[in-house]
Amino acid sequence: MIFNKFKYLNIAIYISLFLIALLTRCYLLEDRNSWFDEWHSIYVSDPSISNEETFLRYYGKKGNYILPEYYPSLYLFILKYFFQLFGYVDDNGRILSLIFGILTIPIAIFLTNFLKKGVDYIFVGLLISFNLFLTWQSIEIRAHSILVAISLINIVLFYKILEKARFTLYFLYFITSIFLLSLWPLAGSIFVGKTIYLIKDYFRNNKKNIRVFFLFCLILISYVFLNIDYLKYNIARETHYTVLYESFFYNYHFRSFFGSKILGGIFLIIFSVLLIKNFKNLVLNHRKEDLLLYIILSSYFLPLMYTFLRAPIMSPKYVIFIVPLVIIWISINIKLRHHIFFKISLVMVSLIFFIIGINNSPIDRPPTKQVLKKLLDNQINLILTEERDVFNNYLKTKKMIIDNKIKVLTIDDEIPDNFDKYWFLCLNNVLHFIGDKGLLSNNPKIESKCLDVQPKVLFHEINPSISNIQDFYIKRFEKKY
Repeated sequence: MIFNKFKYLNIAIYISLFLIALLTRCYLLEDRNSWFDEWHSIYVSDPSISNEETFLRYYGKKGNYILPEYYPSLYLFILKYFFQLFGYVDDNGRILSLIFGILTIPIAIFLTNFLKKGVDYIFVGLLISFNLFLTWQSIEIRAHSILVAISLINIVLFYKILEKARFTLYFLYFITSIFLLSLWPLAGSIFVGKTIYLIKDYFRNNKKNIRVFFLFCLILISYVFLNIDYLKYNIARETHYTVLYESFFYNYHFRSFFGSKILGGIFLIIFSVLLIKNFKNLVLNHRKEDLLLYIILSSYFLPLMYTFLRAPIMSPKYVIFIVPLVIIWISINIKLRHHIFFKISLVMVSLIFFIIGINNSPIDRPPTKQVLKKLLDNQINLILTEERDVFNNYLKTKKMIIDNKIKVLTIDDEIPDNFDKYWFLCLNNVLHFIGDKGLLSNNPKIESKCLDVQPKVLFHEINPSISNIQDFYIKRFEKKY
């Protein structure tokens, strides 16, 4: 009877944590806008084009300009076929990320329970649910959310193959490993951490794990074979979009990992204190949870070495998969006398920062949905822009555009005879390009591309222009009668 009550309590806790994860991840979904990087993901993943054309766009053919993608194409093809199944709407791409963002919590809980029985999984579930960085990335049309979930699954399977030498487990581990590396090569640091763990297992417990080492070799060979073109394409590069800031050497991405300087500082201090406190155990003993620390440290060391030797790749997003590992490792290793009170306090502090910061994503996004709502209020069904193909394509994937059959053309296109008015939509002083100097409160100068546009033949401008929406400048035109 007691066992059944405990079982039902656990089920209730799991369901509650899942619902919390669902609520925290879905909160921003409806009003979320896309930004430059996501516009490109959407453009390359157009389900109406051939795979050959997808690759051309991936390697830089972006309509009226050239800009290659430098991360693997696997995610873009997953996104493409997701769009094909559920519709080429930008928010559907967000839902793909959301699914994996939510799944991250139960997988992390399972991993925590595997490493240490007790109530730690509750704190891990709550801390990951209230993690701003993981929440924001859960609704980003990029690969990071999938990366986190698959990384956790891969680590769980690694523990499983060490426990049971079953062909099914080996096969699943092999497949997830190839998928993980093909999705994100920097996940190779996970395998470096595993290698350190296995070597230590050999010296401490005399376990040779020959089959696992052989499987590692097979995974590496298969990955290189399947991704040789991508590897040659990227290894040749000596530049990258990221830079190594001095601040890395005193915040170690924790400011980004936890959504604020203060909360990041709190977690960094806790992590550092626990690392120093457990250093002797780490050297002399061999514990299951040590694998997480090896992966965390490897995920700092390898990108840093590549940055110094080849090209800068020091971005928090690139190693986002270590965020749940940091949380799990901290939770398992807090062994204070009043550790439950301490963990509850940490959860409450995280919740407070979550509530304060949830709407303050570090990336400013043009309020496209706000503009489209204004457009619909004015019964406009034709938009002209002077923007590039990537942004115009993004506009065409907006649900409001599709549902209301709004036509999107460039300023050089001819206007069909059945339209008697249109709005000219212009990206102006976009914040994620130029920073705070583009804020409306700073009265920035309107870009010339927005001001120089003249009315189309048979149309005249209706004054005043709409200039009070951040990142946009809108001119209104009507037909002459």
